[in-house]
Amino acid sequence: MRFSGNHSLIGIDIGSHSIKVCQAEKKLKRLELKNFGLANLPPSAIVHGAIKEPSLIAGALQTLLNHLNLKDQKAIFAVSGHSVIVKLITFPALSDKELIQTIPYEAKQYIPFDINEVNLDFQVLGPLPEDPDSLSVLLVAAKKEVIAEYIDVLQLSGLEAAIGDVAAFALANAYEFNYGLEADPVALVDLGASQTTLVVINQDGPIYTRDFFLGGKQLTEQIQSLGNLSFEEAEKLKLHWDRTPDHLDHLAPSFLGVIQAWVQEIKRALDFLVTSQPESRPVKMVLSGGSSLIPGFPKYLSEAVQLPTELFQPFHQVHCDPEVFNPDYLKAVGPQAAIALGLALRESGD
Repeated sequence: MRFSGNHSLIGIDIGSHSIKVCQAEKKLKRLELKNFGLANLPPSAIVHGAIKEPSLIAGALQTLLNHLNLKDQKAIFAVSGHSVIVKLITFPALSDKELIQTIPYEAKQYIPFDINEVNLDFQVLGPLPEDPDSLSVLLVAAKKEVIAEYIDVLQLSGLEAAIGDVAAFALANAYEFNYGLEADPVALVDLGASQTTLVVINQDGPIYTRDFFLGGKQLTEQIQSLGNLSFEEAEKLKLHWDRTPDHLDHLAPSFLGVIQAWVQEIKRALDFLVTSQPESRPVKMVLSGGSSLIPGFPKYLSEAVQLPTELFQPFHQVHCDPEVFNPDYLKAVGPQAAIALGLALRESGD
């Protein structure tokens, strides 16, 4: 895994609740955090992963960039959701040149979009252990129109889009940098406001990804309805429940029902993976995203899926100057920064 040199990219994670901006720089053989900030977005800005108010998003991003004194910079962004298809497929042993020629034809059977409407990429993971004459290849397709929407937002805010990535891969990148990769699979779950990203990784990198359109916004709306509150009041209340370990058991049944729906979707996806690839059963789960900070949720999820579960701290191996960045603040918001940091680790020209 490589990370940026002195001419670092800015990682821009545009979520449905907030924008996260991260810039890191290699100095003296270590990675230093250079900039980090986040700005909230109104619920109408992004709906089901689709950009609905580009000017509003660009304005919020530009304000954040000005606050961080970041101007005329190259940026990397991430796409996710139904506009992105990630498939692990098998090919005969071919050269990179042969794969480049073959994949557009083979991809048609795996992609539910017109092949002319997507950008294709792939990564060779290596020969199959049980069949050295076959290659395991990670195929990625993203809809061109969605990529164009993100590029437009960045350009409106004064940034140049250098790389488009996949949110699941950025999450895996951040984990690999901080904790390394081992043979035993690990499930990474990023719980956002309206979308949850699941990626299972092992020593070869990502082996399975899923995106679900569910997240913390559902809980906020539930609290808003039950308490006749504004969206902002409900959002604040959601993250400040009594933090006793068993508190979720005492929440209103409708509130707990939303949590249970999340858990069932995650469990169903993992069960599908393990049924098709028994050797891919995760040994633990690592949570990130703003909704992972809901008091009691990590413990509840851990018990439901019967896996050790912990919060992701993406700045674990990143040097953060305490005179510039408040350590308590970074620890508190760290789980929300995972994808942004994973993006910032990429290099121009990747």
